[in-house]
Amino acid sequence: MYDHAHSLARALKESQEYKSFQAAREKIKGKPAAEQMIADFHKRQMELQAEVLQGKELTQEQKEGLERLYNVLIQDLDIRDYLMAEQRLGTLLSDVYKIIGEAVDVDLPFTK
Repeated sequence: MYDHAHSLARALKESQEYKSFQAAREKIKGKPAAEQMIADFHKRQMELQAEVLQGKELTQEQKEGLERLYNVLIQDLDIRDYLMAEQRLGTLLSDVYKIIGEAVDVDLPFTK
């Protein structure tokens, strides 16, 4: 079983999604302002996701605030490329988790 898991890990590392993410991440490294803006954006995303998971409905102001922050971030092409690559890699990983969950008939909460 573990051999298959390692094979999957190698295949993921060879995927275009992973390679694009790595390349985008390298462009961001060494740019403290960009790294901080991305970290702040992720933090805000997580805060809002936590509220949703607690059953709270996001206000229009909260949604628009996150959208405004995102729109500011993507003005920097390196940050835009990073966020897009991160999203594509996240989608790939989520799809893999979903396939595995369906194969073993387990409803994994992080695949929704």
